[in-house]
Amino acid sequence: MRKNQLLILFLLLIAGNTYCQRPAAFQPSALQTISTQLPPAYVRMWTYDTTTHQQMSATFSGVVVTKEGHILTVAHTTVPGNTYMVTFTDGRAAIAMALGKINFPETPELPDVAMMKILTPGDWPVAPMGWSYDLKENEPCFSIAYPESLNQPLPMMTAGHITRVKNEKGFIESTCMMEPGDSGGPLFDYLGRVIGLRSAIEPDEKKNYDVPVDLYRKYWAALLQPVHYLKYPEIRDSINTDPSEGLISSHDQLESLRLTMKTNKLNKMASVQVESVAGNQQRSINGLLIDVKGQSFVVSKNSEVAQEPLVLYNGKSIKTRIIARDKENDLVLLGLDAHVKGGIAFPVNGPVAIGRGVFLLSPQPDTLAIASVFGKDTFSLPKMSSLGFLGAAIAPDKQPLVLTYVMPGSPADAKGATPGDEIISINGVAVNEPMDYGRELSAYWPGDTVIIKRRLHAVAEGTDGVAGKVHQVAEVNDTIVLAKRPQLPATHATDLFRGGKSERRDGFQSVIAHDAILRPEQCGGPVFTTAGVLAGINIARHSRTVTLAVPAALVQAFVLQNIGVKH
Repeated sequence: MRKNQLLILFLLLIAGNTYCQRPAAFQPSALQTISTQLPPAYVRMWTYDTTTHQQMSATFSGVVVTKEGHILTVAHTTVPGNTYMVTFTDGRAAIAMALGKINFPETPELPDVAMMKILTPGDWPVAPMGWSYDLKENEPCFSIAYPESLNQPLPMMTAGHITRVKNEKGFIESTCMMEPGDSGGPLFDYLGRVIGLRSAIEPDEKKNYDVPVDLYRKYWAALLQPVHYLKYPEIRDSINTDPSEGLISSHDQLESLRLTMKTNKLNKMASVQVESVAGNQQRSINGLLIDVKGQSFVVSKNSEVAQEPLVLYNGKSIKTRIIARDKENDLVLLGLDAHVKGGIAFPVNGPVAIGRGVFLLSPQPDTLAIASVFGKDTFSLPKMSSLGFLGAAIAPDKQPLVLTYVMPGSPADAKGATPGDEIISINGVAVNEPMDYGRELSAYWPGDTVIIKRRLHAVAEGTDGVAGKVHQVAEVNDTIVLAKRPQLPATHATDLFRGGKSERRDGFQSVIAHDAILRPEQCGGPVFTTAGVLAGINIARHSRTVTLAVPAALVQAFVLQNIGVKH
């Protein structure tokens, strides 16, 4: 029933778009079709030392636009004449050289135009170049690039619409989100043509700025030279005219879908609120209401659900019992003391494949559903911010493993560890190499208990009061509860968006990604396709552009296993 209601609503929404009568008008399936059929010319790059074979910079993005290997990117990522590693989605890699770039000393971020060329022979995929002079406000657009926060070899897709064709700085302004790592990546129109290159952002997720592609057309000949232009070059080319100029739609289907999906029965069928108290802290997170053979359960985000949680549903507060916790996938299963009407019936048929560019909806218990686009299929995300924190560092290239720094107030400091102490083992596993130390500690979460064996150091008394040789004198076994990693204050625009990131946002074996603008407390609940198919549970706001979800198949397996139902 839910699936049919959602589908009917979506079809009515489509029917209301008069542009659908036009040959090139935007169709709801266009993003999926275009983004999957588009040649994979979007590339991930970094500065590369061809002598030492080392990466020399952070990663950024670009797009190949000619069979000869010309790459469009942005000036703040390149130095003319330098070499770069270029990687493609099929695993191929190539060496490229930075050619010309244009940016002005008085305004280094402008106009941010740069070109590169692949030196390695090969048959490279090519993306068609569009035009930016004939863009329209509200025209749908999308990007496929490589957000640095994910650090993945395959890209992420985001989507939105044009809000200003040309702002006061000359940028295209859109709601299509980006973050560091996406810089230089392509912004496409819904015909699959490059219309801009990703350049800058503001804290507001809907403020994203791209370099117009017409600047690359206009200064193409000048950009072929490895020159840093401090003003616009005198050599100019014609940008020509767009043959599809009269066929461009200016209707953002995604935004219309979001506004149409107001709080109603559809939203309340599966999305609930889970409240609990940890110490003196009140916690609130969304959850997915499910029905298994007439019994009601809720699945939510484990790290945000404390003991004795309550479920708020249809204005009622329902007591629950914790059936199971899954730390690895950050899931918790709650049993409701009373059966309630509604929810998603488990087991569901599946798994259902969901492709990049598919529209998604994240219903909220008490507000508008949040629309997004499926951006990245299942991948693993290792622990980074979610690593258990010891607070003791070693030299990365020396043996034995002697502590070089102990952070004041850290768990290691509380046990009396000091620089010069030698680490022998962690939970009985010998650590002989520097990589052993990091590998063993990375297996643990905040709150986990580890036993660390170390040799205390002593300093022999030297002459004239000067400290002499350091030596180890005794062994101790410290039982330590690992802490949460200290978080640095947010200072960059990419980290200053409303609500910020989820505290637990990595360390997952299998997640999918989409571009929903969710606050951390809006995670834990379901995300559906517009056809009513459960895609998964929103598990974390990972970064400015990325919301992560645990796939539906994994959620169902967790539920059925812990209530003893075979499927």
